[in-house]
Amino acid sequence: MNPSGVVMLCISALYLCDASAQLDPNGPYQYQRQNKFDLEFMKEVIKHQTSNVILSPFSVKILLSLVYEASETSFDNGISKTKQELADVIRNGNINETRAYYKDLLASAQRDIQDFELNIATNFFVDDFIEVINKYQQIASVYYDAAVEKVSYAKSTQAANTINNWVSNHTKGRLREIVTPDGLDGAVITLINVIYFKGLWTYPFPEVENNLKPFYGSRGKQTTAQYMEQNGQFYYDNSVELGAQILRLPYRGARLAMFFILPNPDSSVDQVLERINSASFHTALWYMEEQEVNVTIPKFKIDFGERLNEPLKAMGIREIFSENASLPLLARGRGARNEVRVSRIFQKAGITINERGSEAYAATEIQLVNKFGGDGLQIFTANRPFIFFIEDEAFGTMLFAGKIEDPVL
Repeated sequence: MNPSGVVMLCISALYLCDASAQLDPNGPYQYQRQNKFDLEFMKEVIKHQTSNVILSPFSVKILLSLVYEASETSFDNGISKTKQELADVIRNGNINETRAYYKDLLASAQRDIQDFELNIATNFFVDDFIEVINKYQQIASVYYDAAVEKVSYAKSTQAANTINNWVSNHTKGRLREIVTPDGLDGAVITLINVIYFKGLWTYPFPEVENNLKPFYGSRGKQTTAQYMEQNGQFYYDNSVELGAQILRLPYRGARLAMFFILPNPDSSVDQVLERINSASFHTALWYMEEQEVNVTIPKFKIDFGERLNEPLKAMGIREIFSENASLPLLARGRGARNEVRVSRIFQKAGITINERGSEAYAATEIQLVNKFGGDGLQIFTANRPFIFFIEDEAFGTMLFAGKIEDPVL
């Protein structure tokens, strides 16, 4: 695979369908999407950012699902508040459906496919004195393909090196640091998920040097960006529901595609985000049809990192960050006192888009600490702020999402 293809990478850290079901193998996914959490998370993060954003909803969601699995099963003859909050925000269906979804998707991602690279990996870095019970380890391994590794957080530099080396190895060296020795202060468990994707467009853009055109940013800012352009048959719609044009660019392999949501000239990214929900989003994608489109989009590269505690609290996940957190399956062992909470959820992500394709990557970290520690040619010219996302169309899952405020940044 050509190294100039598109690469996307996301790392998330938390401290502590079948592909054959497609109606059209060359068209958008038309079944129920796993996107309730994805859309709300994307909206909550993007709306507070005034610069470019790249994130992985999936990377955060899988770690929160593992935290859900560790939460108290009952409390005062009912479901604990910790478990209920997580269920309300991240669950689509019952726990058996959730487990089957992750198991099938992760097994599919491990297949050796020549047309693109997709690597998803999850690891628990657990302090020496923590005992993760066998039942939970089996659930994490069988359904979430997650492994447990012992580290000594008392030796913070060594622990940070172990975690960062694991992240670097799984992201082809694109992300080299997700934690620092000082950042591990008080940690007893660190959950890490990484996603690495590299794919080539099904229909590459012609390579034209110095294709410079203006990009009209928010608040009247104007810059000059490098653009790529082509005419072709692409799935497209000018969505009344969203007040935006939607364009789909497929990757080789007939499994993943990148979508661009370009607000109409009389609208904005913020206004489009206000209109997006599961119903309007699915409707907008359903109405996409294959049409002749003149596509002009800027080349861009983003690196982004963000603490995610506040966006998740705004979505309704609060208890895991408090001293009332109930995570007994992650709190066994000498000195743990059956009491741990999430101190922070942090993600780093990056994406590169050019004529040949995309490279994206992300890492999410969760750290737990002791509580007491149309007709004719359509024109799609993305010369103003827009939203994008990359979907695994075998499962209707949003792997990456973001927005461009200025492609030159």
